[in-house]
Parts: sequence; C-alpha cells; structure tokens
Amino acid sequence: MHLTQVAPYVTYPPRMGGDHRTHGLVKEFPTEGDTVVRYCQGGSPAMYKSIDLRRRVEIADGYDEVRHLHPLHEVAKAPMLLGYPNLLAHHTLRVASNSLGDLLDKADVVLSREPWQTPYVLNHTDDDTPVVFSSHNVETERFGDIEQPFFEGAVARRVDALERRSVEGADAIVCTSKRDADVYRERYDPRGPVIVAPNGTYEDSLRDHRPDSARATHVRTRYGIDTDTTVCLFMGSNYKPNVEAAEAVVEVARLMRDDAVHFLVMGSVGDAIDNTPANVTTTGYVEEGFEAHFDAADIALNPMLSGGGTNIKLIDFFARSLPVVSTPFGARGLDATPDEHLVVAELDGFSGAVRTLAADPDRQREIGRRARELAAARYTWEAASRHLRERIVDLFGPF
Repeated sequence: MHLTQVAPYVTYPPRMGGDHRTHGLVKEFPTEGDTVVRYCQGGSPAMYKSIDLRRRVEIADGYDEVRHLHPLHEVAKAPMLLGYPNLLAHHTLRVASNSLGDLLDKADVVLSREPWQTPYVLNHTDDDTPVVFSSHNVETERFGDIEQPFFEGAVARRVDALERRSVEGADAIVCTSKRDADVYRERYDPRGPVIVAPNGTYEDSLRDHRPDSARATHVRTRYGIDTDTTVCLFMGSNYKPNVEAAEAVVEVARLMRDDAVHFLVMGSVGDAIDNTPANVTTTGYVEEGFEAHFDAADIALNPMLSGGGTNIKLIDFFARSLPVVSTPFGARGLDATPDEHLVVAELDGFSGAVRTLAADPDRQREIGRRARELAAARYTWEAASRHLRERIVDLFGPF
C-alpha cells in the first residue's frame, strides 16, 4: 500500500501531542511493507529554530516526510498565534501545493489530518482513491471553548462547515475515542465508517517510575527542591487549554504554600504564565533530561478544563507509572477508572486530593502501576497504528 498522509506543518520529530498522533498512527505501516509519504504544508517553529531546512526527511525505510516550505503557508498560519484555527490552509493550497498533487495521484489511500486541509484533499483526489479523515479533536467543540477576539461567530460557522465537509465527504474517519465518534454521528452524516484509534504512548516509553535514580536527584537539585518534598508535575505546550490548566496549577500551588509540595510546570506552556509563587517552577521547553522530570515527580496533574479529543499527556503520565490527579474533563474519552487508574477531582478539590495522595506513598505506587498496565494494554501508538492499518486494508484493500 502507498499511503499519502497530509499534515498542516512539519511533524517529525514529534514534539507536541498532535505531532505524536500524526506520526504514531502510521509508524507501523512500513513494517508491513507499505510506503508512507507525509506532505507537510509549511514548517514548524521548532524546525525553523533548529535551522533544519531539509525538504525531504527519511524517517524509516519506506517512510518519508516531504516539507513544502513556502512563505504563503507561514503567513496563513499567523492567526493561529492569536488562538484562531488554521482556517486558511485549504485556500493557500490552491495557490501553492508543490508536490501534493503528485502524491495524491500516487496514493492507494490518503490520510488527511484535521479539517483544515481535508476539503482541498477531497476535491483533488481521484474518486477511486479512498480518503480517510484523521480527526484529532471535534474542532467545533475545541474552538467553541476558546474565545476569539474578533469574528467569533464567523469563525465558528467556518469551523463547522470545514468539519462537516471533512466528516461527510471522507470515505472513512479515524478519531480518538468512541465519544468523539458518537459526536460526529449525532452532529453530521458520515458516509463511511468511523474508526476509533485512541491516543497513546510509545511502547518504549512504558516503564517503572524511578524516583530514587541519580537523574531524578539531579533534577531536584537543579531546581532547589528538597528530597523530602512532594513534587507535582504538569506539562504541555503553549496552547490555550494548556495555559488555562497551568494557571489552575498555580492557583492550587497558592493554596498549598504551607505544604511540603512543589509544582513543576514543564514545557513551553510555562512561558505563558507569570507571577508564580515560590513553590512553582516553570522549566520551559525540555529536551535533554525530559524523562528525568517524570522520575523527579511524585504525582502528575492534569487539570484540563477545555480543548478537544483525549489528553495525550495523561497517557504519557500513565506510561511512566506516575499517579495522576485529573479533572473529569481531562480524563474524558479514556477507559480509566477513578481511584484505580487515577484520582479524579474538580478543581476546587485538587489541593485536598494532592494532600491525600502525597500522604500515601503505597497508594501512589499502586495507582501508578495500574495506570501503566492500562496504557500497555489499551493505549500505545503501535497498537493504534496496527489497528488502523488493519481496518484500512479490510475496507479498501487488497492493495
């Protein structure tokens, strides 16, 4: 099978949750002898920061990323800096699509990420070539939760129109959870099957928690955190729902200033918060020593209140055997049982939940172990990729 994947920007190496899903869903295809070529409409901040201007990157044998680095694509993404969706992507493809047409012509199957490019893909793919719409979120929900400074009503209508066209025009849909699948069926009229391929973690990320390791001690020393202090970890990119959650972490920290608890906010989301109390440390984007931060933590926090899809960070915490305190919203879409795989609390109960869990190391270890076992059984990218490939072959093969 020759699979053409269409993505809104450079994906590899994956740094954010959406990038991990884009890569994770196809990573097993080449092991079955398939060819995967991903077309990326423009670069990413991390790519430009690293001055990596390669136009084609070989990820694995039979798996390549083609990067169309065109100024028009970068300008069109500028409104995203203000929290707007990527509404102009399909318009700029009409003017600058480079090799995309050839890739669509060569494809046995096209996998198009999110509704921003999918209408263009549907209009320019041969009728005999199946197009699979790869949903990362129900975008009408995601952007319904985020206030826009201008044209809010027009933006909402446009998001709905693009998502409707993608859901109803695709030959199949792949989404993150049964909940999202049900929302699509209720809201739109999908003409093809809806495949659930949940968000996940990589199999080689599944491991025991190592709080006594030298690298965990190094992280605590680096940030001036005592060895007998409970460390709570939140992580995320600089994305509005994550910023909202990070601000909630800061408020919890203010309530716990007299407790022996320190809060680590890892990732670029920390760049968006300020006036933090002394018991909060923001790390910024972390690459070197990333895994060590999980080991330095005792408890993970997932106080999400908005956004779409399911939270990849929650599964990443599970994979490292970290016990998690999450809001109900943050845990939605996952088959995780409260008090067995995680602790679920509303924001006004977070400080109490953290205190209770911090005082019970045995419970921390037990919840962390069960969470890792759940991730291993249900939520890995490798399993999701194999499942998606199997469904595509069943629906549209043989190739």
